[in-house]
This record gives sequence, C-alpha cells and structure tokens, in this order.
Amino acid sequence: MIHGILYSYVKQKVNQQNFAARALPGKGLNLMSSPATSPKLHHQLAVIIAKIVTVIILLGLLGTAADASAAELKAPLTIDYLALTAALKTQIYTGPGGRAEFWQGDNSCQYLVGENPRLGRDPHGALALTTDATLALGLPIAGQCISPVTWSGLVKLDAAAYVAGLTLRLRITDINLYNLNGSKSLLVGHGFDLIKGNIIPKLETFSFDLHEPIRNLESLFDEALPPNAASNLHSALATLRLEPQVIAETDGLRVTLAMVLPPAAAPITVSGPAAPLTPAEITAWQTELDNWDAFLVFAIEQVGLTLPNQQVRDQLFNLLMDSRYRLVQALMSPQAAGGPDPIRLLFLYDWTQLRSIIKAAAPTRAFGNRTLQFLSFISAGDALFAFDQAAPALGVRISANDLRRLARIMAPQVTADPLNFTFREDPSLQQLFGIPQPLAMPGPLPEGDTIPPAGLAPSPALSPAPASTSLLSLPTFLLKLPEAFALENPPAPPQLIALGRTLTPVVVDSGNVSHYQTDLNQLLTLTAKGADGVGKLNSPDGHLFLLMVKSVAWQESCWRQFIRLGSRVTYLESSTGDIGLMQVNKHVWRGFYSLPHLEWDIVYNASAGSDILERLMQSQVNRQASNLPGTAEAIARSTYSAYNGGPAAWDRWRMAAEPSALKQIDDTFWDKFRVTASGQSFNILQCAACWTRLH
Repeated sequence: MIHGILYSYVKQKVNQQNFAARALPGKGLNLMSSPATSPKLHHQLAVIIAKIVTVIILLGLLGTAADASAAELKAPLTIDYLALTAALKTQIYTGPGGRAEFWQGDNSCQYLVGENPRLGRDPHGALALTTDATLALGLPIAGQCISPVTWSGLVKLDAAAYVAGLTLRLRITDINLYNLNGSKSLLVGHGFDLIKGNIIPKLETFSFDLHEPIRNLESLFDEALPPNAASNLHSALATLRLEPQVIAETDGLRVTLAMVLPPAAAPITVSGPAAPLTPAEITAWQTELDNWDAFLVFAIEQVGLTLPNQQVRDQLFNLLMDSRYRLVQALMSPQAAGGPDPIRLLFLYDWTQLRSIIKAAAPTRAFGNRTLQFLSFISAGDALFAFDQAAPALGVRISANDLRRLARIMAPQVTADPLNFTFREDPSLQQLFGIPQPLAMPGPLPEGDTIPPAGLAPSPALSPAPASTSLLSLPTFLLKLPEAFALENPPAPPQLIALGRTLTPVVVDSGNVSHYQTDLNQLLTLTAKGADGVGKLNSPDGHLFLLMVKSVAWQESCWRQFIRLGSRVTYLESSTGDIGLMQVNKHVWRGFYSLPHLEWDIVYNASAGSDILERLMQSQVNRQASNLPGTAEAIARSTYSAYNGGPAAWDRWRMAAEPSALKQIDDTFWDKFRVTASGQSFNILQCAACWTRLH
C-alpha cells in the first residue's frame, strides 16, 4: 500500500514538473553537454537527466503491481548558455586563434572572420547571438593589401532555437552590425550582403545533440545499478524525446524532456545488516579509497595546472588536504555493517567542493579551449551525485571504471591511468602547490623495514639542554619567549647534517637520553632556520615558529624518529600511517614527499614537518589578519589543529562542543607548547611509554 501511494505521489509531482533539484547547489536544473560533432570531448548528459533516471528507478523499485501501467514523465531542462557557447566554438570557431572563417575571397586580402561568440538572452527576452567580426575586401599590390573596404565590429543576431528529434538547433531571424564603440554600423551594400550571406548559413549549421550523452549516461550507470534498475533505465531512455517549445531563460535555454516510464515492478527488499567484512573485502575497500584519492589528485592537477590563479590553487589545496584527512579516518575503521559508507561520504563532500571551484572559474574563460571538457566533467559528476541523492538506499557504489570515465571527460588527451596509485613523489603536485624540497642527508637510505641498531655518536658542539622546572610553576598563560631562550647565530647546514648522522638510527633509552635530548633540541632549532640558516626566525613570528616546531615534535612523536622492534631498529609509524619525528602522514602527504626519506632520514622528516607547519602558520596569520583576533595563542592553537586534522579543523579548539577526544589532543598540545615556551625540558622516556599505549 505504501509503495503504491509513493508511486502515485511521485508520478503526480513529476507530471506537474515540480520535483526539486535538492541535491545540487544553484538555481534550477542545468545541463552542460558537448556537441555531437566532437567525439573527443566525451559528450555527457547533465544532472537533470540523471534526476529523471533516478525518479524512474525509484518508481520502478518502489512501485507495486497495483499501479503497473506505463506513464509519461515530463521535466524541465535548462541548457546553460556557457555550455552552448563552448559547443558553438568547438563546431564553428575552429580556425587559428579560435576564429571562425566565414568567407574567403579570391585572394588573401579578402576574408570575413569572427571570434569570441556569446549566446544569451537580450533585454526583450529573446535569444541573441553576438560575435566579433572583421571584413576585408582588398587587392594584393606589391606584397600589400590595398583594401577599399575594411570593417571590424560586432554582429548581433536574433535567433530562435528549435527542436529536431533530440537535437537543438538555431534559426537566425535578424542581423544587425555595430561598430566597436557600440554605435549602429553604416556598412551597407556588398559588404553587408557578404556578412549576412555567409555568417547566417554557417551559424545555422550549429547543433546541440543529446544522443551521445544519453548513451554515455547509460554506460556510466550500468555497473552501479542493480540489474532490474538497469533494465528500467534502458527502457525509459529509449523513449526519451524533446518537446517542441524552447524558451530563452536568463541563464540558458529551457526545454522539456519527456519519456515513458516502465510499468512498476515489484519492490526490492533491502537486506539487513551485512556480516563483518572479510580480509579480502577490507583490501578491496581500501583499494576503493586509493582509487578515489588518485582520481581526486588527477582532477585537482588538471584544474590547478590549467588555471594560474593562486586563490583557486589555495582552494584546491584545502580540498585535497581535507579529503585526505577524512580518508585517514576512513582507513582507521572499515565500513561497519549497516553503517555509512565512508567512500560515498568522501565523494559527496569532495564533489561538492570541486564542482563549486570549477563552476566559479568557467564563466571567466580561464579554462580557454578546455572549457567544454571541464563543463562536461561537471555534468557527468553531477549525474552521479544526483543519482546518489535520489536513491541512496540502493547502496550504489561508484566503480573504478566510472571514475576513469569521468577523468577521460576532463582530460581526453591524457593516456596514463588516472587511478594510478603510488607513494612516489609527484612533481606536478609539488609544482602546483609550491611544496619546497625538504633538507636531506646525503648518501643512500637503508633498504627494508628494519636495520641493526647503532649507538649515539659523539655530537657536535651544541648548547646544553635547558634546566628542568616544575610545570606547576608556570603561569596559566605563557607565550612570550624568554630572553634566555633566544636563538644563537644561525649555523651552517653542515651542522644539521652532522646532527642527522649522530641521531641515525639511534633509539633513545635510559643510557643515552641526556645526549639524545640535547642533540634533538638542536636539530629542531636548526631545522626551523631552514636551508638559508634563517628561515622564518628573522620574521616577527620567528620565535613562535621555533616553539611550534619543538612542541609539535613533542606532541607527535616524543622527539623520536626510530624505535626498537625486537633486536632491530625501524622508523616510528602510527597505526594511521604517521611517520617519524614530525609524524608526517603518508596518506595525507602522498606525492608531496619522499616516503623512504620520511622513514629513514631524520633531517628530511624534520624539515618536511616544519615546512608544513610554516605553510599552515602563515595561512593562519593571513586568516587572522582579515577575520580573527591576531593573538599568538590563536595562531599556535589553530596551526596545530590544522596540522592534526586538516584545514577544516582550523578553529575546532575554539568550539564549545568540540568532541572530547579532539579537545584532549588540542589541550595536551597547548600544555606542551607552554612548557616549551618556558624553556623546560620533558621526560622523553615517560612520553614514549605513553605514546606506545595510545598508538
């Protein structure tokens, strides 16, 4: 009974053309697709088609035999002017420099060319097409063009869009010429006739075809749908047609799609909670997470390297970091039976962010001749997004092949597998986000996961460790660096290398803790100075940065790079893949840094961690300059929260409702920061024992 009521209700709403685009931001339901004459662009259907399909599937899955007759569904569809213009360029404006060659006379001095077309609605509510144009009617004399007629200006055409099957075409109804200053052109006679007689027929060859997008939509969902839902999809799409009426809206051309729904099928019974995942299922699930991360990196690189815009790149960096911190959380707990699918949640969040970045950049023409590729990519992803939102109970998963199809839409020229997953450094990723190469020790790295232990070598001339005092004697708020803790003149990088050799591969124990702590303190001091021996320490935030490096290393690893595993030594690694002294997570920073160096090179690990801190701290300083109170406490605490939880965690320590586990992490860091600021040392061995229990 309930299924029958739902079927009737949804059918009524659909026939009233009143189902809402609740899954996607923005006004209305938009389609961005590519022209049928450009197969390399992998034409894709927009979100509205996907919503229609999901309604079909819901009707087919939730309906009952009591209402088994076929029904026609009609729904509005808006084809964005930006997509139409991009398709027009792809079909007609194909000459050098993106020009349309409308006419070529008897010699090179006679031509009519157009460029920069734009489609939109005029003030009277009609469809208008405007193009820049240049007409030359000249004669070649002595190697030069003598032109009795040369005209450059704007050609404004009134147009009417009409439907031919599943294709949208244009009919030009009027033409007017304007000079570059916007005044009506006085060009008449032969020149006007040439423009009218060549531009109009050429532009009327333009078509916007939906046949190929529909085929691609079918293939996009074939792997994700249950068999009976896929059958409903194919049956319904076979009846798809466009209604004759086309309306010029503010943001695009509005048409009406119609298709016949299949008879309602018996409802599918959703199974109960699944059994715990087997080891093989966990491995497959982790592979799905890797596939999504590889896909997101591919998409981010395509967008970021195409757009030389620092603001966009900052947005992409934050998107990638937040996604990867969520990915680490997902890796900690494979999908519980009956619980939410973390891969689906990653897709929903990341896609929303990526979509908004691309959508905002597309109207600026920043993508150049790749605009249509990126718009088609958005359309196909929107279809998957909409499908998930309309029918989440079906448990649809986005397959690896779906992700590959999306990637090919965005970058058909790339032949490499977009889902290739590796922990190797990615120069494109490093270049895109300006990630510097960390300092590193010379020489080969150990091979394998463990090596024989080594004793603590004699250390270079270093300052003594600060005397220890009781934490109880500290003031409740201490940020200002004492004069006694002021930095010495910056040493040369070779001292840092010498310290790295002294501390590799040393495991701190009761026999070497005093020398070890002294050496590690100096290594962190030199690391904070960077390759030039100065780094941020010559800036107003320099003392704060030094405190951050030391207190974060304490919080993350208890100042340790190596631990003992039986009779051998290995690098410190947490259960979530945090590596070494600064606990640089191998999943979060995949591609940015060398994993073997993070594991075995203490100088590299310290340098990478301090580079990350420097980037985050500078971002927080910039944020506070425009939004927040600029206190040293806010800089330190927000920087660490982002280091620990990603850019989305900047202000979590300020939240009254911060989860208790995260509050403990943030409060513990703050305690350690204040101890470090006072010039005190800490008990490494006691800290290490506690770290082992927690990790």
